[in-house]
Amino acid sequence: MDLGGQGALSQIVIALAVATTIFILYFMAEQMYRWWNGFKKLRVVIQDKTLALPADPEKTLIQNPDNSALRDSILSLSENQLTGIEFSYTMFVYISPSTDDLNLGWKTIFYKGYKDGPYPLCGPGVFVSSSNVENGNPTLRVVMNTYDRWYNTVDVNQVPFRKWIHLAVILRRNNMEVYVNGNLANRTSFKGTLPYQNYQDLHIGSIYKTNPATDLDNTSGTNFKRGIPPGDNFIVNGCINGFISRFQYFSYALTYSEIQSTMNVGPNPEMDQSNMDKPPYLIDSWWTQMKG
Repeated sequence: MDLGGQGALSQIVIALAVATTIFILYFMAEQMYRWWNGFKKLRVVIQDKTLALPADPEKTLIQNPDNSALRDSILSLSENQLTGIEFSYTMFVYISPSTDDLNLGWKTIFYKGYKDGPYPLCGPGVFVSSSNVENGNPTLRVVMNTYDRWYNTVDVNQVPFRKWIHLAVILRRNNMEVYVNGNLANRTSFKGTLPYQNYQDLHIGSIYKTNPATDLDNTSGTNFKRGIPPGDNFIVNGCINGFISRFQYFSYALTYSEIQSTMNVGPNPEMDQSNMDKPPYLIDSWWTQMKG
């Protein structure tokens, strides 16, 4: 019986096992590194700290790819996944009852488009109804341009006042999905057309108010202003009163588990002091009331 040969064979087996383990660990580490770098490239943190709305001055995420200092804030367009165009926005939103001022129209949380209003570019935009006499609690509306129509909407009724909600707006398989606190609240399908992504800036809490429809009449040839086309029932009535926190963009459609992960973090307890003129009077109860 050649014990020496068996000892050499066992040493070879052990060496191969160690080498295989090291290789697997190295491969996993490399994959994790690539995944993390890819995740960072696919995600943009728009507003991490909690921001009081309306903000003064307004917050705008400049989208100028020619400015190297702004490259980390560019919302890269969807890379056209196998299922089509995809993107996601996630955030925490707190809506104050003073948003409901009984005036007809919608108040802005954010939109991506022109500075002087969400018409005709709104890709996407999120708004809250400012007249809720019949419903009691407000309706949240997501607006998204498509190539055949500027005004496509997804509504979520009865969103709460005085509570943090986690909101996820996701474009997936040519469908716009809206998740509230991790649950699918509503969706719409863009059948026969495609969502229209634009290259304009993203505006948080814009105080813009819709010009009267007559402003679209340019027969005088002077003082022409953008307005909402008559019949589109979309009067913009300034900014919501409330807060926004941990606002992020992803250039792909988040999975259900990823939506849950962004929700479980909770709103940021640190306030954005850059344009705050009042104390954070709700700070003690923000996260305890979030899920309600």
